[in-house]
Amino acid sequence: MRWSELRQIQVETIFAVKDGTEHLIISAETASGKTEAAFLPILSEIIGRREGGIGALYVGPLKALINDQFRRLEDLCEASEIPVFKWHGDVGSAQKKRFLSEPSGVLLITPESIESLFINHSSEVHLLFRSLPFIVIDEIHAFIGAERGMHLKSLIARIAQISAVRPRIIGLSATLGDLPTTQRWLSPGEPESVRIIAGQGGEKEISFLIKGYLFDTVSYDDGDDDPTLIKLSEDVIKHFYGKNSLIFINSRSKLELYTDQVKRSLEEARLPNLFRIHHGSLSRVEREETETALKSGRPTATFCSSTLELGIDVGDVSRIGQIGVPWSVHSLCQRLGRSGRREGTPSVMIMFVPESQKAEMDLVDRLSPSLLRALALSNLMLRRWCEPPETSLLHYSTLIQQILSVITERGGAGAVTLYNVLVERGAFSWVTQSEFTGILRSMSESDLIEQDPEGLLILGLKGERLVHRMDFYACFPTEPEMKVLWKSKQIGSIAPTYGIETLEYLILAGRRWEVLSVDLDRKEVLVQPSHGGKVPYFAGGGTVDIHPVVHQTVRDLLLSDTVPAYLDTPGKALLASARSVARSTGVAEFDLVPVPNGTYWFPWAGSAVLRTLMILGSCWGGFDVQERGIALFFHGASPDRVLNFYTDILATCPSKTEIAQKYGDLIREKYDSYVPEALLVKGFAERYIETRVVPPRTVAPSGECH
Repeated sequence: MRWSELRQIQVETIFAVKDGTEHLIISAETASGKTEAAFLPILSEIIGRREGGIGALYVGPLKALINDQFRRLEDLCEASEIPVFKWHGDVGSAQKKRFLSEPSGVLLITPESIESLFINHSSEVHLLFRSLPFIVIDEIHAFIGAERGMHLKSLIARIAQISAVRPRIIGLSATLGDLPTTQRWLSPGEPESVRIIAGQGGEKEISFLIKGYLFDTVSYDDGDDDPTLIKLSEDVIKHFYGKNSLIFINSRSKLELYTDQVKRSLEEARLPNLFRIHHGSLSRVEREETETALKSGRPTATFCSSTLELGIDVGDVSRIGQIGVPWSVHSLCQRLGRSGRREGTPSVMIMFVPESQKAEMDLVDRLSPSLLRALALSNLMLRRWCEPPETSLLHYSTLIQQILSVITERGGAGAVTLYNVLVERGAFSWVTQSEFTGILRSMSESDLIEQDPEGLLILGLKGERLVHRMDFYACFPTEPEMKVLWKSKQIGSIAPTYGIETLEYLILAGRRWEVLSVDLDRKEVLVQPSHGGKVPYFAGGGTVDIHPVVHQTVRDLLLSDTVPAYLDTPGKALLASARSVARSTGVAEFDLVPVPNGTYWFPWAGSAVLRTLMILGSCWGGFDVQERGIALFFHGASPDRVLNFYTDILATCPSKTEIAQKYGDLIREKYDSYVPEALLVKGFAERYIETRVVPPRTVAPSGECH
C-alpha cells in the first residue's frame, strides 16, 4: 500500500484495540483512514484465531459502500491470508453458499442481510457468530435515531447472546453532532465505557459559495420554458462542466429534470455530455456505471441524491453542488466532505438557492425563507455545530418486526423467551412488561401470531405472509415499484401511480423514453428511446423536522447587519430585502405580526414546537392555522385573540399524549398499524410533540405591516 507512516488516529486506535476491552467510536474527517484504523488492529488480533466462525463483522448502511470497503479490505487481508466476504442482495447464491460452508475471516453486510441470516439460515447463525470478537459499524451516524438503528441494535444484541465472547463494537463516522449522545446510543447502560477517538487533523480549507436567484415563480415543471430550470441548469454547466463533481438535489424528480435539461442544453451547444445521474430508483447497473465513471479519472459531473452522501469512494471529487437547501447541518457537512479528500486540497461547494417573488406574496415568502435557511445551515456548519442525534425514540414498530423474526428463527417461542431475548437481554430495554403483553395481544388480534395449546407463540396466517415477503428484512417501509425495461435491460423503477397505464413518455436515468406497454400484473414498463419525456412520480422522500437552533439562527440573521462573505451579489440583495421586510414588519423583534387577513406568529422554534402549537390552535382554540415553515399563520384572527388563547392554554398545557391524540395520522413506521393505539400515541408524542413552549408576549404595531 506504499504507506510511509501511520496517522495519529490509526496509532491511537491500534493501542486502544490491543490494550483495552471497551467499545470505541472513531470520529474523524472523510478520507482520514478510519477504516484502516479499525481493521489494522482487528486483523492482527484474528490472524492467530483458532475459534470457528466470523472474526469480524462489518456493518454498512449501503450495498455500494460494502462493495467499496470490500475492495479495500481485500487489499489489507491479502498478505495475512484472512478471507473477506460480502453478503447483500446483489451477491450470488453460490458465493453465499461457499461462505456458509466455512465461515471465517471478515464478513461485510447490511442490517437487512443480517436479518435474512436469522430468518433463512437460522441453523447456521450459531456457527457464524459463536465467538465473534468485533463488530464494526460504518457511518454510524446514519443509524442513530432511525428505525434502522433500532433494528441494528436489536440484531447486535441477538448476536451477542449467541457469541461466547462479548463483541466489541467500533463505530466509524465523519460527522457526529453530539459524541456523548452517541455513547449513550451505543451503550445505554454504561455510556462512559465507550471510548471516543477523535481525529486531530488540521483545519480543512473550505471554499464555499451560495448563489441566490429571484424568479417570478419557482417551479420545476416538465416544460421546456421553465425559467428556474433553464437558468440554474446553465449555471450548473458553467460551474461543473468538465469537473469530477457531485451535484446534490433532495428530490429524485428534480434530479431527473436537471439531468435532462443539462443534456438538452449541451446538445444545443454541440458539446459532449459529461453529466451523469445517481439515485435509489435507478438499477444497480446504472448506479455502478456512474460510480465507475466517477473513479475513472475522466471528468464526470453527477446529479445525485443522498445515495452518494455517505463514504462511497467515488474518486477525487473536486467540488460539490447543491440545488435547493439540504434538510440539516448534518447533511450539509456530509455533502461538503465528499470533496477535497486528497491532502492539501480544499472542500468546495456551490449552493444554488432559488426564491420566488409573485405579485401576491405572503409575509414569509417576502423573507426569502430558503435563502435564510441555507445561510443558517452554513453559519452553523462553519461554527462546527451539528444536530445532536435522537436516541430516546420509541420504535414499537421495529419491536413487532423483531418478535416475528425471533419466532421465525426458532420455529416458535414463548412470551417469556421473547421478552428475555428482545427486552431483558435485548435492545428494547425501555419496554415494560405490560407494554410487551399489549403488543403481543395486538399482534394476535391482527393474526400476526397465534398461541398453541402449550402456550407456544407461532406465526399466524398474516404473520406468515409478512415474514415471507422480500421486504420483511427491512424495518422501514418500502414502496411498491414497477421496473422500467428497455430491450430486457432494467433502467430503473417508478411508483405505480393511479393512471400509470396511460403513461406515454417518461424521463429516467437522465434520458427520455417512449412507453411501449405497461403490464400491471408483472409490474413492468417497456420503453424505447424517444424525444418526448415526462418525469414520473417517485415514492418516498418528504421533509424532516428542523432543529430549533436552525430557526433561531434564521432570526439572528434577520437582526444582524453582517453579510456573509460566501454569498453572491444577487443573494446579498435578497438578504438585504429580507432584512428590510423584517424591520418594517417587526418580524424579528415581535412574536405576533398582524396582517390584513390574519396574524403571523414567529416563535423561532423547531418543527416539533410548530406542530404542537398548530394542533393546540386548531383543536383547542378553533383557529384556522397553517404552518408556514418558520411561522404559523392564523387566518382571520387578531393578535389579541392569539395572544390570549396561547397564554391561557400553555399555562395549563395538555399532555403530549393528549395533543398527539388530536393529530390525524399517527402512522409513521412500517408496522405502526399493529401497535396498540395507546403506545402508538405515546411513540408519536415523544418524537413529534414538544410542550416546553413559551407563549407569545409581544405584538408588532399593526400600522407597520402591509
